[in-house]
Amino acid sequence: MADSRGRRGHGGKVVLVVVACVFAVAVVIGGIAAKYHHDQEQWMHDVVYSKEADKIYRNIFKYDDPNAFTENGKIHTYQVDDKSVRRNLMGGINLTLYVNRRNDLYVYVTLNKNGSSGPLEDSVGGYSKGYSDLIGAES
Repeated sequence: MADSRGRRGHGGKVVLVVVACVFAVAVVIGGIAAKYHHDQEQWMHDVVYSKEADKIYRNIFKYDDPNAFTENGKIHTYQVDDKSVRRNLMGGINLTLYVNRRNDLYVYVTLNKNGSSGPLEDSVGGYSKGYSDLIGAES
């Protein structure tokens, strides 16, 4: 709207500046959130593929098959299912391990850190019927 001298008000410019500021803040927050998510993904990858985690996985399999990873064992290889790696609500990492390169032989594992500097710990959350049959576990 024009004043008595024919000049327009600055209301449009103020709205434009406010919208630009809100947009800039949203971009910054989005960038920070994306970096945090990327850092979390990288941290989980580092933990899941660490030597400490490998030792835990091997101990799980050697408990079920004392001859695991030998010619006489039933378990020869394992592989982490990258798509299954997720942060759980308690701060641990859930994942699935496939055995002998077969999708029907798997074990669900949760990795937890005991404090910020404590050792990595695990719990087995279950396994497939095929895995149970392979190791001869009682249902």
